Amino acid sequence: MAEIELAPYFHPTQIVLVDDDIDFLGNLSLQLDADLAYLLFDSTHKALGYLNGRQPNGASRDRFFKGLENGTGDAGQHHREPLELDIGAFHREMQGSDRFAQISVALVDYAMPQMNGLEFCQQIEDPHVKKILFTGVATESVAVDAFNRGIIDQYIRKHEHAVYDTLNQAIRQFQQEYIRDVFTAAADVFPINLPGLLAEPAVARLIERLRADQGLVEYYLAAEPSGFVFADADGQVKRLVIQNRDERALDAQRARNAGAPASIVDGLAAGALMLDSNSALHQQLDWSAHTVPAAELGDPAGNLRWSLFDTAHTTGSTQVRPSYNEFLEWLDTVGYSLM
Repeated sequence: MAEIELAPYFHPTQIVLVDDDIDFLGNLSLQLDADLAYLLFDSTHKALGYLNGRQPNGASRDRFFKGLENGTGDAGQHHREPLELDIGAFHREMQGSDRFAQISVALVDYAMPQMNGLEFCQQIEDPHVKKILFTGVATESVAVDAFNRGIIDQYIRKHEHAVYDTLNQAIRQFQQEYIRDVFTAAADVFPINLPGLLAEPAVARLIERLRADQGLVEYYLAAEPSGFVFADADGQVKRLVIQNRDERALDAQRARNAGAPASIVDGLAAGALMLDSNSALHQQLDWSAHTVPAAELGDPAGNLRWSLFDTAHTTGSTQVRPSYNEFLEWLDTVGYSLM
C-alpha cells in the first residue's frame, strides 16, 4: 500500500485506565482532558474482560474495501487487482452507534496484586491497542526493557514533571495512531487504489488545523465532491471540499451552461469560489447565495483549492447520531457499573 499521511477517517475512541488504587484512579480522571472518553478499573480481570470483549476482529477489512467478502476477496489470497475504497462505508461508519466505544489506549499501573502491568498488556488481544505503563522509579528499568521488546508503546513516570500534560498528549497521539494502524493493517493485505488526498501532507495539515480551530472531533473521506465530512462534538456536520484544476474547470463549465453570471463562472474557474451544492446548477438559484470563497491548499503543485461549508447541502444531513457528547453522557451513567 502506498504511504498515507492520514487515515481516511477519524473519530474519538475510549481509554481504559487500570490501577488497583481507586483513589489514584479518581485523581487521575480529574487530570485528563475533559473531552476524553475513559473508563476506570481497579480490577485487572474486569478490565481485560471488558477490553477483550469489546474489540472488533478484522472489521475494517470487510467494511472499507470494495470487492472483498469475509476479508478475502473473490480471488482469495492470490487477489492482485487493486481494490477501491468503499466511500459509502465511511458514511456508514459516521452513523455507527458504537464507533466511539472502540478502545484505543490502555493506561496501566505496573505494580498491581492480581497481575502486574506488563502481564496485563500481554493479554490484550487487539494488537493495535496502544499500551502506556505507569511506573515508579524502582521499576523504570523494567519499563525500558518492556518498551524495547514492544510490550508497551510508552512508559510514563508517575512523579515526573508535568506528568499529566505528557499523558494527555500521548493519549491523543495514540488515538490517531490506533485508527491509522487499524486501517493500514487491513489495507496492506491487498493492493489498494487510494485517493491522492490521503497522501498529500498539505491535506493532513489542513485537517488538523480545522479540527483545532473549528472544534471538529471526527472526519470521514467523502466523494462527489471530493473531500471530507466533519462533525463536532454535538454532531453538527460540516463539509470540506477539495478541488483540483480539472474539477474546477468542470464546475465552471456546468455553471456556464446553467446560465450563471460571468463573475461566478470566472470565480469558479480561477478557484476563487466553490459551489455548495449541485442544486444551483439544476435549479438556477441565487448563485451568490450558493458560492463561498475558496483558498489555496498549499500543495507543492499549487493544484488544489478548498472550502469549508457550514451548510449540509453537500452531505444530505445536518447531524450525526449519536454525537460524541451524547456518548460521553452515556459513558458517565454506566462507567461505575463496569468497574
